Amino acid sequence: MIFFSISGYAQTYNHTSVWSRFLISKQFGKLLISGDVAYRRQNDFRYSKYNFLNKPFLDAQRLMVGYRTKDWLFSFGVSRWNAYPILGKEADLERPPTVEWRFVPGIEYFKTIKKGTFQWRTQYEYRHFAERTAGRFRQRFQFRQPISETNSLIFLQEFLLGAPPNSTKKYEQNQAGVTFNHNFTKYLESELGYRYIFRRRRTTNEIDNEHALVVGLMYRL
Repeated sequence: MIFFSISGYAQTYNHTSVWSRFLISKQFGKLLISGDVAYRRQNDFRYSKYNFLNKPFLDAQRLMVGYRTKDWLFSFGVSRWNAYPILGKEADLERPPTVEWRFVPGIEYFKTIKKGTFQWRTQYEYRHFAERTAGRFRQRFQFRQPISETNSLIFLQEFLLGAPPNSTKKYEQNQAGVTFNHNFTKYLESELGYRYIFRRRRTTNEIDNEHALVVGLMYRL
């Protein structure tokens, strides 16, 4: 309701994109270490609304260390994000890409519900750019529902809220999606799905509606 009411009076742009990632992780008792790389592309509105391979969108690298108990995961991550402007209008073509470093403490809770698993995650992002710093909270709700021994569906809802320092938008993003996950082995898992992203631009009264194809591969040592 919040993001639909905001969209009612703001200039909006529609986009398509592809989000790909490769993650590798290893657990040593209760200690968890993971690293992943992400690569995303987007459509160019001048040529097509649907060809999400037209232009670069993002490349990112992340390292995370966590401490896992039965129901909780306490983590800290460091990541680098090289982000290109999301293309909604001619002026966006003139904006340069930005490099961002994120420092992210987080807590995640796990609850088994019948055969499924509910996850709640809260994180604080300290975001460092060349010309500024910013803060943001992420609240994620996720449910994994097995549909066979090797396949499952994952439903996700996540809110991104501005926080100190230097927040300009209190309600920044909403992300919602579903993925189909397949376990090739107990070590190798793939994901394929869809995600909708509602974004409020930082300095203008404009909204980006992004429709993303999600593809990923996770390898657990």
